[in-house]
This record gives sequence, C-alpha cells and structure tokens, in this order.
Amino acid sequence: MSRRFPLLVALVETVLFCIGFLLAGLIRLDYAELSSHPFILLKALNMAVFLQACLFYNDLYDFRSVTPMRSVVSRLIGGQVLAVLLLAVLYFILPDLAVGRGVFLLAQLTCGALFLSWRLILTKAIGGKVRTRILIMGTGKLAAELAGMIKERRPLGYQLVGVLKGAKEDRRQRALEAEATPPPARRAGEEASISGELDAVTEDIVGTTDQLKEVCRRTQAHIVVVAMQDRRGNMPVSDLLDLKFQGVEVVEGVSLYERFTEKIYLTEMKPSWMIFSSGFRRSDLRKVSKRVLDLVAASFGLVVAAIPMAITALLVKITSPGPAIYAQERVGEFGRVFTLYKFRSMRTDSEKAGPQLAAKVDPRVTRFGNFIRKTRLDELPQLFNVLKGDMSLVGPRPERPYFVVKLQREIPFFRQRLFVKPGVTGLAQVKFRYAETTDDSLQKLQYDLAYIKNMGIMYDIQIILETIKVMVFRRGAH
Repeated sequence: MSRRFPLLVALVETVLFCIGFLLAGLIRLDYAELSSHPFILLKALNMAVFLQACLFYNDLYDFRSVTPMRSVVSRLIGGQVLAVLLLAVLYFILPDLAVGRGVFLLAQLTCGALFLSWRLILTKAIGGKVRTRILIMGTGKLAAELAGMIKERRPLGYQLVGVLKGAKEDRRQRALEAEATPPPARRAGEEASISGELDAVTEDIVGTTDQLKEVCRRTQAHIVVVAMQDRRGNMPVSDLLDLKFQGVEVVEGVSLYERFTEKIYLTEMKPSWMIFSSGFRRSDLRKVSKRVLDLVAASFGLVVAAIPMAITALLVKITSPGPAIYAQERVGEFGRVFTLYKFRSMRTDSEKAGPQLAAKVDPRVTRFGNFIRKTRLDELPQLFNVLKGDMSLVGPRPERPYFVVKLQREIPFFRQRLFVKPGVTGLAQVKFRYAETTDDSLQKLQYDLAYIKNMGIMYDIQIILETIKVMVFRRGAH
C-alpha cells in the first residue's frame, strides 16, 4: 500500500468531519443562524484537526495491518473523548473559537457516524477487490514470513498468488527421492535442509523458478518478490528482466519486508543490498537541517519541561536514596564515548554484580523509577546532551561500551548503527520494548537500520509525535 494512502484518507476525513460539524449545526440551528455565525468554517476545521490528531494517537491512521471494526469503534470513542477534553481546554483559553454545547456534542455523533460509514465503505472497497497480486520466489524463512504477512493483509488489497521454489533445489530433491539406497548421513542431512525450507510454504508452491514467466502470466501477478537464500543457479535473471519491462514490479524480499514492518530483515540480508540501496544518504543539507531541528526542539523542550523535570528530580530524591541524576558512559557517533544524563530509576547498587540489561520485571527498578521509565520522563535530561551535540533528538539509542563490544560480536551489521548520532528517542523506541536479550537487540537493530536508511526531517517529526503518544499512553517501554 502506498505511503500516500494514509494522507489521502486523512484529507478525506478532514472534509467529512467539517461536514459532520456543519450538519450538527443545521440540525441544532436554522440555516440563517448557522450561516451568520462568525468563523464557522474555521471552527469546523479546528474541531476536525483536533479530532484527527486524537484518532492518530489512537492508531487509526496505521494501515500496515488490519484493524477489526470492533477495535476501530473503541479507538474512535477513545479519540473523541480525548478530543472533547482538549477542545474544552482550548475553548476556555480562546473563547472566540468555542461553539454551543449542543452543536459541539451533536457534532461528535455526526462525525462519528460519518467516520464509521466511510471506514466501512473503504474496507469493503479495498478488501472486496484485490489490487496487488504477489508471487514469491524462494522457500526460506524470509519467504515464509512474507507469505504469512501477505495473507494477513488480504483485507488491505494484497493476495499471495503462489510461491516458486528454486529449480536447483527441485532437481536435487527429485534426485534424492530417486536414489534407491542413498548414504544415510547424506540423505538425512540434505533432506532435512530441503524440508526445513519447504515445510512453511508447501501449500503455496505453484512451480519452480525456471517456470517464472509462465506462472506469472497464469496468476496475473503484479509483483514478483525475490526472497531466495541461494541464488546461484536459481536466479532467472533474463526472465525477471523481461517481466520488469512488461510492467511487473520486481522487488527484493528484504524491501517488501521493510515496507510491511518498517524494519530491515537482517537474518538473510546480503551486504550488497545495503550497498546498492537508494537509502542511507547523508547530505550536508540533511545534517544541517537535522542539527537545527535538534537545537530548536531541545531548547523548546527544556523550557516546557522545566517544571516537570524539577518535580521528577525531587520525587526521585524523596522515593529512594541517592542522586536524582544518573551519569553513565555511552557510545556515540563513530564510536566516540560520551557521558549520558538521565533521571535515576534504579537503586544505586543496581550493578554491583556488573553490567546488566534491563528486564521486564526488574527488581533493581524503584517504584517511582518504574513510572518514569514507562512515561520516558527519565530521558528528559538527555536534552542537555542534544544541546551539547553528543546526541540527536531522534536516532538509535546509545549503548554502553561493554554491550557495544558484546553485540558487535554477536549481531551482524551492529557496527553500522554507530555511523549516526544516537537519539533521545528513535524508531526502535516507539515500535519495540527495551532489549532484554540478544534477540531483542537484533529486533531493535532492524528498526535502527530502517531509520538510518530513511532518515529525514519529516521522518524525525513523525517519530517525535509517536514518542509523545508513547509518553501519554505509556506504551512501548518497560
């Protein structure tokens, strides 16, 4: 689904909410009174924007996965309640923007009814007619994961039309089956290898890679996904080139995985994908604009958060013995070590046994520390690190030197996250939890690399808005 799709939906719904507001006015008032009301269109737009912001914070503009209608209704109600509270505060501060209580409350009903009707129509329109037919080349782990994702997204207009196994694997499997008395060790090992790849997608296999053009024509595929582990002797380059010129989209499996999940699949990824990718650009203009955003946002954040920070520091001191601010060495851009500041959320003796990763239920965390970790208030002193230039507002979270050395040995491509400034927040922070294990660190790295690939000012602003959502609704962290 196009990245422009959520924006188009939001624009349509802006118009719908304005219509809902005006419709409520017509029901409550007569046309003459409504049309003579000062700034009526501005008031309608104001309510629409506030309502949409609250719906965004309730994940109603995330179309990467299917949301059941029951969840849509509950999120709509939650968003409307939040919008009513925020608008009540706004109307108290700026009474000229206020509308009558009758019109205001009735507008919530009309807007809600229009929103649900539109979303039902949209769901039927997308799900009723498959728009994107996808054929996968490959039978490994990545291919199996993509097949599952495509099936889950059928209501969003995607359809898996089949999976092609490698012609070389198919010939090898038939040769093994034809052997009357194969050496036991060889047969068991080779069959296990082939079986392990095929089991997850057996029911979806419609042919082999040397039948690509024929299968693509028969299934009328719009996209061919290359998700093969072993491409030597299996890759029908000439057929893929012909299909590309015939209008069929050919994409790397890793690229489709990123499109669906917002993270980069590292398990089967080749370094060449990163080398030749269109992302990972770092122009001078991009660096300067990012630094300007950091300085402006960090300065504004320190002014706005001055009182909450003072209260937090006081409560940290009251609730547990020790300093309010915790200083710790972290690894920054290009491997440079700097001192990171945060509000202390653990006991002062939390690492007497040596460095440890945070756990979901961590006895070292104080009661108040648990609260500030979930709301991310403990990270606020890092705004000073941003002003100093050690960190950016958005980027991969900085790790401690001990864990950087350890994770570089255990996780491929971990070193590449050190080529950008670490961030107070980041894509991994709003999409994933704290890392408790090496596998968790791998999951977070997949988000970090996706951010580095696509980093830009608008992406940073989007992640900052998502971070505010995490702080308000206490999602994502533990």
